[in-house]
Amino acid sequence: MTFKRLTLHQLQRHIRQTARDTGLIFLTTHARVRMRERQVGNEEVFDCLRLGRLLTPAEEDLKTGHLVCRMNWYGSWRELAVCVALDDARPGLLVVTVIA
Repeated sequence: MTFKRLTLHQLQRHIRQTARDTGLIFLTTHARVRMRERQVGNEEVFDCLRLGRLLTPAEEDLKTGHLVCRMNWYGSWRELAVCVALDDARPGLLVVTVIA
């Protein structure tokens, strides 16, 4: 599968389906630091990926070549955004950063 050819809706569906298996969600050190700073728990990140929406087009990371998507979710008490990197060569979601 080539992620760069998928529509916004197809990318959103892929992220939501992949996020059902938490074993396929990987958090970078940067994302963990941001989660701690912003008091965001793992379950909130998982919910954002499972229930969130892609509101902006995905962008290619020029350094890594990954496609970066920003999932937005309005939880019970705050707005949350989770940026994930998608790599054609590897399954799973790499959480790059968390914004609250």
